[in-house]
Amino acid sequence: MPRYKAVLFDIDDTILKTREPKWRQHTFVAQKYYGIDLNEAKLRENWGKPFDELTEILYQGADTPERRRSNFIRHELEFPKEYEPYALETIGALHSAGIALGLMTSMYLEGAMIDLKHLQVPLEYFIVLQGSEATKYHKPDGRVFEPALATLAEHGIRDATIVYVGEALSDFQAAKDSRLEFIGITQGRVSLEEFKSVGVDKVFNDLRQFLDFVLE
Repeated sequence: MPRYKAVLFDIDDTILKTREPKWRQHTFVAQKYYGIDLNEAKLRENWGKPFDELTEILYQGADTPERRRSNFIRHELEFPKEYEPYALETIGALHSAGIALGLMTSMYLEGAMIDLKHLQVPLEYFIVLQGSEATKYHKPDGRVFEPALATLAEHGIRDATIVYVGEALSDFQAAKDSRLEFIGITQGRVSLEEFKSVGVDKVFNDLRQFLDFVLE
């Protein structure tokens, strides 16, 4: 029997390779629309912040949040994401096992959906699809999970049977703040040792190892 009734996934660099193509996209948009030359240090320092906050910093306050968002989204498929290893297989196997699924991102959902549909992610498998606009709270604040948890509660699924899967320390901090169980995946920016050093006790190298653990 599966260990959990629901799995919430961070999209970016957990389910889809995000950092590299979206860094290139931000670099392109900043130069094309605002004449700004971004450097990797600035991107690295601010990566993972909510989209409007991120673009406010990267594009140096130029334009309105709505126009920055529009300028970015119109180039979405010029810088496409790809699946992380075993992501599609993991989604399919968890769905087949009767586990409720959710996807969460710090991007606006409109932009994320372009990539999800382009990659033919089976969106019908997910009862939660949450972007940054769903709440005023953002990681590492645990209240970021409130909309997702409310949706799961409508399906009779409560906190103790839910796990959140992510690849960043802010993912863990938000889950801890919300008293959700957390599993770290080391395919992102954080090593096993770094996860362990802050108290994460379940860490896997990739989604295949995670899937084996959930279904064993």
